[in-house]
Amino acid sequence: MLGFLTLAALVSFFLVTGRGSVKVPARQSFAGFPERAGGWRAIDVQALGAAQARELSADDYLSRTYANDRGVISYFFAAWYAGQGHRRTMHSPQNCIPGAGWTMSAHKVHSLAVQPSTKSEINEYLIEKDDVKMLAFYWYQGRGRISAGDYASRFFLLYDGLALSRTDGALVRVIIPVPDGREGEFRARAAGLNFARTMIPALREFIP
Repeated sequence: MLGFLTLAALVSFFLVTGRGSVKVPARQSFAGFPERAGGWRAIDVQALGAAQARELSADDYLSRTYANDRGVISYFFAAWYAGQGHRRTMHSPQNCIPGAGWTMSAHKVHSLAVQPSTKSEINEYLIEKDDVKMLAFYWYQGRGRISAGDYASRFFLLYDGLALSRTDGALVRVIIPVPDGREGEFRARAAGLNFARTMIPALREFIP
């Protein structure tokens, strides 16, 4: 804990005072993200309103609805930041989702096998509002890492800020509606994990 607090203080000073040059890697814009991948196809594109875009404060974002050949819907969102620092960081879904009136429960962490070989852990929450149930998956991606933990992602942000002069990265979120029936949650989970396994490799050109 002492080591983490010391590192946090050093990097906070580094970021706030602007000492050192922050490196921004070359990347493709989300505008070029594939509309078809692994049996999923984009069926709708969403644009944030001006107030939402200001609140998000991202340098690039992707908001689309995908569907597979079984008619399963996936709401896909990613927000990329060229650099993070004082008053400009990713918004954790643990704050944003309840802020929109949803409850979050039944937390799980999934380890995914994706290519090329990289440790990839993502969060899963059951979210509910009125009579609607959905599964929300999210993770932090960037600088060669995919992390589920909010605190772990902050630690690596601080570490990479010092070691690599890089604070870029993205938050990625996938939401799958839970169909009615006893196996509805199981089917939604299988679809969400399949979607994540499909999109994580595709995201690497857009989230270096």
